[in-house]
Amino acid sequence: SLAPPLADALAMRADLLDALIDASAFDLPPSVAALAADFGEAEAGDDYQRLLDRVRRKVGEKRFALGVQLIEGAQDPLDVSAGLCRVAEAAIDVLARATIAEFEATHGCIAGGELVILGLGRLGGGMLTHASDLDIVYLFTGDFAAESDGRRPLGATLYFNRLAQRISAALSVPTAEGALYEVDTRLRPQGTQGPLAVGFDSFERYQREQAWTWEHMALVRARVLFGSAQAREVLEAIIGDVLHAPREPAKLTAEVLEMRERMAEHKHPKGALDMKLLRGGLVDGEFMAHCLQLRDGAGLRPDMAGALGDLAAAGLVPAALPDAFALLSRVLVASRLLAPDAAEPEGDAPKAILAKACGFGEWSALIAAIHAARAQIAQGWAGVFGQTLEV
Repeated sequence: SLAPPLADALAMRADLLDALIDASAFDLPPSVAALAADFGEAEAGDDYQRLLDRVRRKVGEKRFALGVQLIEGAQDPLDVSAGLCRVAEAAIDVLARATIAEFEATHGCIAGGELVILGLGRLGGGMLTHASDLDIVYLFTGDFAAESDGRRPLGATLYFNRLAQRISAALSVPTAEGALYEVDTRLRPQGTQGPLAVGFDSFERYQREQAWTWEHMALVRARVLFGSAQAREVLEAIIGDVLHAPREPAKLTAEVLEMRERMAEHKHPKGALDMKLLRGGLVDGEFMAHCLQLRDGAGLRPDMAGALGDLAAAGLVPAALPDAFALLSRVLVASRLLAPDAAEPEGDAPKAILAKACGFGEWSALIAAIHAARAQIAQGWAGVFGQTLEV
């Protein structure tokens, strides 16, 4: 009754409660590798469809248990957020491998080519909420003019685009065990107008010659989630070169401010607990950090906590700003379950649960801390952009 998303999940699958019988259900998820080994463990009579069902079942159990941990105040919301991301990464790994094997059985392989999956947004940053979708970009290596060697051969571009479609479907299409994730591929080169998967060369050329500043801001949080060690190294070098390219500070600052104003005009806060869109909230903190990262080449890492820590250590943002951003992130993660409409919960009980989840004994103390954190982000904004934010 306190967490509508968990109630909805339980209405669809009453057996989710069974997973809570084991005391380990209140432990944080293990490493991505350990989760992937569990999700992908073969069972008698296994086939591709059963694998999809099993991954959905096990992911659902992990997500539900993490939600219970959060509303019980058993874990820091930031640890829950990181755990949710590890679960998603493991699902991506297992389903991508299984889909590739299924696809290769019909179409064969592309000599010297492989599919690589890049995570962006909260997925790239390693911190998901229960409401997060998966921001993914599909890329491939090798010669785009090559052809697969299977009984139904395909040219490389068509091959990897169809494979990417299959993986997106494996991650998002509901089965008998329910839905998994919403997959968002709009951050790919040329957005929805471009192909779903592009080669490394095309990706690099687009990022160097055509990408807008907001696309490079998104690229700051890019992280390779799937691909060989060699492909990861090449792609990370491409991204690093793009992000370290020299920029004109005044032009960069003007473009960042223009983008934030456009967002403010078209995407309004949903309520008093919309920690993302309220001025002095998480989006302002991210825009500020990304501007400094691209301008100065400092703190260039996908996780916001580490990036803000580096920027504070370099004296580019106030020393208190990383903690302020962390508090608002905790509220975001917890409120996605306890106040999914971003409005203040009605009644003392849900307020007390939300305050406890964020580390506070009283609702009034949490509200005061939120206001102080937004003021800290506003102070940082004024220092970077010379603008006053009304918070």
